[in-house]
Formats: sequence, C-alpha cells, structure tokens
Amino acid sequence: MAKGYLVLFDFLWFFINRFMRTRGQTLQASYREFIEPLGEHVKYALTLTLKGSDTICTPYANGYGIYKRKALLDEDKLVSSIRYFNAVLTRSLFGNHARHPNKQHWAKPLAVYSIEGRNIHKRIHIHAAVGNVPERHQEHFESMVKTAWQRCDFAYRDNKIVEVYDAAGWYEYITKEIGYTDNDCLDIVNSVIPPFIEQSRRT
Repeated sequence: MAKGYLVLFDFLWFFINRFMRTRGQTLQASYREFIEPLGEHVKYALTLTLKGSDTICTPYANGYGIYKRKALLDEDKLVSSIRYFNAVLTRSLFGNHARHPNKQHWAKPLAVYSIEGRNIHKRIHIHAAVGNVPERHQEHFESMVKTAWQRCDFAYRDNKIVEVYDAAGWYEYITKEIGYTDNDCLDIVNSVIPPFIEQSRRT
C-alpha cells in the first residue's frame, strides 16, 4: 500500500513539475520575444551588484548636518536604486537635453534591466542591456557607469561593463531566472525605451 502511494506521489510530482516548467518556459519566451527587437540598439552589457545593508545619509531640513541611519536592502530601496542610477546616467550622457521637451524622444539611454538573486542565496545584482549612448561618450562609458552607480545607496564595488556583440545571447542570460527562481526578474516597469526606438520597433 505504501509503495502505491509513493508511486502516485512520484507521478503527481513529475506532472506538476513538468506543468510548471512548461508555463515558466512559455513566460520566459514571451519576455524574450518582447525585448528581442531592441537588440539592434544594444551596445553594452552591465552587471551592477548591491550590498545587503548600507548607511543612508540624509541632510537635515534646516541644511545643517547630516542624519545617518543603517538600512537593509528591500524591494522599495532596490527599485529606488535602479531609478536613481538611470537618472544620474541619463544626465551624464545627455545633460540638459534630457529635460528638454523637444529632445526627450531621443535624449535618454535604452536600458533594459533585470534583477537576480532575490530568491536564491547569492548577492543581489542588476543586469542591464544598454544602448543609445552618444558616440562622444563611448570611450569613457565604463567610468561614467561606475561613477553613476557609486552615487546610489547600496552600491557595491563588484561591477562589470562590457561591449555586447550578441544581444540575443545577453537577453537569454538576463532572463534565465524567469520560470525557475524569479518570474519577475525582468524589470519591465523601470526599463527605459527611448520613444524613437519604441516607434521604430512598431513599424
């Protein structure tokens, strides 16, 4: 009798695991299909790591002194770090053009973000596929990224910035957790697609 239950359990586990894996693979394929047309604009692959805790410095409202507090990295702070990094990098690359109403359709980098490590025992890190970097900044892009990242709370020193020669391969890598350990690893909400690229993608 016990042997029969074990066989039934093994069968059900195999069926559920296969069903969930199939759903995960379908979701992963859908995300990759969504970002694949952006590949022709991608020039850089970024990996940015975060600390699990940090000392946050906030100026007092009266302008005198700084309030320091220890904080743990959570989802809100993670999202805030991505948004702040993107804002600093955009300003570094495009200056005041990024705020000009008639230039905002092109004066921002393409940046597709994914987050890894939230559901497994490893340091949380961000992957990014980046493009639309002005040619005059490409020679110093690595240092610009590192400078922008170090201005963020929870920024860790272990980072990597390289040129991309196979965007499809990089997309596969940064979406590898979808369907397995984190279905939300691709950060669609905070990714940035310049309007002129979005328009070309739809034509």
